[in-house]
Amino acid sequence: MTTQNRPQRIQINLDLSPELYETINNLVQQINGDNTEVFLKAIALLEVAVEAKLKGKHLWITDDQQNLETEIIGI
Repeated sequence: MTTQNRPQRIQINLDLSPELYETINNLVQQINGDNTEVFLKAIALLEVAVEAKLKGKHLWITDDQQNLETEIIGI
């Protein structure tokens, strides 16, 4: 693949607490992915939540009978 065909990437460095680092590593294992995939999915979920909030909507977690278990607030 030539340089022209490669998607442009930007590398960033993060200072994380040991607890957050452990959380990320646990998520990596749970989704059978890698750090990049964890961050991409987290950002996608945050984007959905922010867009919903801007439209006056709410983000909820329901059980399999659609009973409200948790409302995500503070985003």
